Amino acid sequence: MQGLLIANKNQAERDQLTAVFGEDGYEITATETVADGLEKILDRQVQVIVIAGEYDDQHIAKLVPLLKKCNRHLSIILMTEEISLELLRRIRKEGIFYHAVGEVGADEIRQAVSCAFKTYAANAKAPKTLPLKEKLMYAKSILTTLSLILMSVPAMAADTTKTYTSGILVLLFVGFCALLVVMQLLPAVMNLVGLTKKAMQDSKKSVEASSLQK
Repeated sequence: MQGLLIANKNQAERDQLTAVFGEDGYEITATETVADGLEKILDRQVQVIVIAGEYDDQHIAKLVPLLKKCNRHLSIILMTEEISLELLRRIRKEGIFYHAVGEVGADEIRQAVSCAFKTYAANAKAPKTLPLKEKLMYAKSILTTLSLILMSVPAMAADTTKTYTSGILVLLFVGFCALLVVMQLLPAVMNLVGLTKKAMQDSKKSVEASSLQK
């Protein structure tokens, strides 16, 4: 079920917004404040929030990041009469989905909410992938930890009866050191490959442009 939370201190405006979405099939919760619907937000029963009416700028600036911590996929729509440029930049940085200033038509807000639900569904289904840089750092940290462990093992294997085992461990340690070197060089190699591909594409475009001119 698609859960929509409407937060507006004005009863008449709240009822009006509720009526706008009455035929869209949403599970609507209308409250005076976002805090009144916090339980449903935490339970993921609400995927889209429409915050409308008069709110203090500082309140909104603190509220948006807090809501995102409750559910990072949450789509937040803000409807205000006016807003400072500084606040707008802050909430956009925090990931607000849509902001409407002044008089907003029913069709516009319905379309915004519909897109918000689609975006939420797409983000929730998408597998969480780490950026390449974070993946490399993670792999390097694992290899470093394993190498440190292996460094301490040969020292503990001083007994001559354990020479064979110690030799194998030393070889493993050398192998991991080699992997560490590869991981250090990998970002530079990938960057070089990317530059090479770009240069080849630019060269191909130049050749095609020359052919067309002839």
